[in-house]
Amino acid sequence: MNQLIHWTEKAALAVCAGAVFIMMIVGAIDIVMGNVLGFYLSYKVELSGTLLASSIFLACSPVQRGHEHIRVDLFDSFMGDKTKKATKLLGTLCGLLFIGLITNGLWHQAIKSVMIFEVSADTSGFPIWPWKLACPIGASLCVLTLIGQLAQQIFTSPSLKESK
Repeated sequence: MNQLIHWTEKAALAVCAGAVFIMMIVGAIDIVMGNVLGFYLSYKVELSGTLLASSIFLACSPVQRGHEHIRVDLFDSFMGDKTKKATKLLGTLCGLLFIGLITNGLWHQAIKSVMIFEVSADTSGFPIWPWKLACPIGASLCVLTLIGQLAQQIFTSPSLKESK
């Protein structure tokens, strides 16, 4: 199961990288066309917003797995081991609650988008539904990561940690 999640995360990061690359290309083309020809792309804002949201959620799980998210550790040096463990557990529970609620909302939104094969409202007509589907997939991976971290925190005994 862990290998499947890692492979899925790598695929999600590849899609994320592709989305960022598309945003860079569209941004560069828009700037060049605007400065040279005086014509700006009409769809750049909606495209960039859609791709950016997808990129954030697709990259969420590996960031959570690596503990690379923003953390405030101002009081860590004053806390004992039990307090650190309790705050880590509480943080994981809060993260699971919030990301779980966001994931639920994203799935509802994505299903509606897929049902109508949603496209952008501007003149380009690029499909939005695949990118709206990428958001809950990435968020669901993050929920799975959080569940795994929570299980590890609950079921890993301190004596096992010391022996490693």
